[in-house]
Amino acid sequence: MPSPIFISQPPPGFSVLAILRGFQLSFLGAYRSLQNPDLLHNKYYSQALAAVKLSLAIQVLLWAPLIALKLFFKVLAMLVGDRIDFHGIIDTLRFLQNSVFNVGPFVASLVRFFRPELDDMFLTSLAFVDSVYLHKHPERTERQYHQHLVLFKKVPRQRTKVTDYVSKVVSFFHLNGNTVDLSEVVVRYLKRTAITLAVYLLSSIPGIGPLVVSIVSFYSFNGVVGTPAAVAVFTIFLFTPKRTTIVLLSAFWGARGIVADLLVPYFSRVPFTKSEKKQWFRAREGVLFGFGFCFYFLLKIPFVGVLMYGFAEASTAYLLTKITDPPPHNSSELITWTATQTVWTKERYVLSGEALQHDEGFTPIPGSFIVGPASEIIRTGTPLMAGYKRG
Repeated sequence: MPSPIFISQPPPGFSVLAILRGFQLSFLGAYRSLQNPDLLHNKYYSQALAAVKLSLAIQVLLWAPLIALKLFFKVLAMLVGDRIDFHGIIDTLRFLQNSVFNVGPFVASLVRFFRPELDDMFLTSLAFVDSVYLHKHPERTERQYHQHLVLFKKVPRQRTKVTDYVSKVVSFFHLNGNTVDLSEVVVRYLKRTAITLAVYLLSSIPGIGPLVVSIVSFYSFNGVVGTPAAVAVFTIFLFTPKRTTIVLLSAFWGARGIVADLLVPYFSRVPFTKSEKKQWFRAREGVLFGFGFCFYFLLKIPFVGVLMYGFAEASTAYLLTKITDPPPHNSSELITWTATQTVWTKERYVLSGEALQHDEGFTPIPGSFIVGPASEIIRTGTPLMAGYKRG
């Protein structure tokens, strides 16, 4: 008998081990990026300095209105006394800016459409990761990501009314990439912000606020993590302070959105359909969430948000080589190849830690064999990918 429509199972790629592996890949990707000598060229130093300057400018724009309002309230308090809680108003506005609207990370993610350096940094990092792998495995000359990916021109995307509107708004800017990608980033942000703001406002309803928030959270988590985990979240949020709930929800949605933004250079070059792209993300949901969760909080660091975004983009190149197969050399094979990528055939190989040990020599997560598929290696003595042709 089929389950009711509101009962769902987590996607195959979503598990505690997958999230932990995503965390690990974020650190290993950062480590690999720091090893890249090509990022030490003078042009990248100047770009890093420009990123810091841009981050400072963003922070000034974000905080100037609050500072001005705070000064205004101080003057007003001298006239009306303490009859109005001005400190509470400022504190609420600060919380809305940081945890509801998340303006800082959003602006940092928009920079890629105005500065081509981020796309170049992704490709440079991808080339370095390929070179490291080839040095360790000289017999695997066919496993090339950068060499094949740069052969493909950016894929024209289907235009929509939203795209046309965004095109008109930003027509006076010089964009790196098409406005369809930009509109997708903007729409994702607006949807996340609208939901977060709605949850924040609903949580203020006396008596039923926590219940309403828990119900909204249940429906948000249900399709991603499955019904059992969503029920656990529902129960926890009933007893969680309002602001803590908002911060956690915002981080959950923000981490998923950040990864989608970081993968724009990849998906702009491979012709995935909308349905295939959705399946691609769903198959790798846990790893992508763990990876994005780390960088989500790094992007919120004041004054270096744009710099951290560039760092995250470079690290994404490493992530990509662990969760996808190399693109084909011939563009005529792309359509067939994209269909094969909707299923993550190397999931168990990666989550077990064998991929990191075999490809890079890194140590897997301590104790991962207890909770993950690596236990099969212990029981049978057979590598998970035995008989699998890697590529």
